[in-house]
Amino acid sequence: MAISATTIASYAPWGNAQLAFEVGTGSATTDPATGNATQSTEIVEYLAALTLQAPSWKAEAGMDNTIYSCRGRLLSPAILDPRITNGSQAEAVINGYRGRFELVFDLAMDSYHRQDLRQSIEGTFRVVGGPI
Repeated sequence: MAISATTIASYAPWGNAQLAFEVGTGSATTDPATGNATQSTEIVEYLAALTLQAPSWKAEAGMDNTIYSCRGRLLSPAILDPRITNGSQAEAVINGYRGRFELVFDLAMDSYHRQDLRQSIEGTFRVVGGPI
């Protein structure tokens, strides 16, 4: 994650989540080996304050206890890039744990109002590995 230490420090202690979304740039490049066109991408990073809700699960075979529900607000930048849509995934570090964050918008809300309220953010966080 390339969010500067100064930015993280300015939002301490609330900035507990770093999210890195990979989004398309709208242009394509040609792979010289295959000749196939591939979409160019860039990484868009955010600092957020997220509250994690522990998974509710029964101790049974096959149950996944690595997924947390999370909800909070973006801190820097304060508004999501319009290329980030419902279901977009980001590499994340939340509360010192690496994992994958999947964005979920309130589907009961129409898209016009969802654009205005993009400062609030919610989704799921799957822990991948241990603490950093």
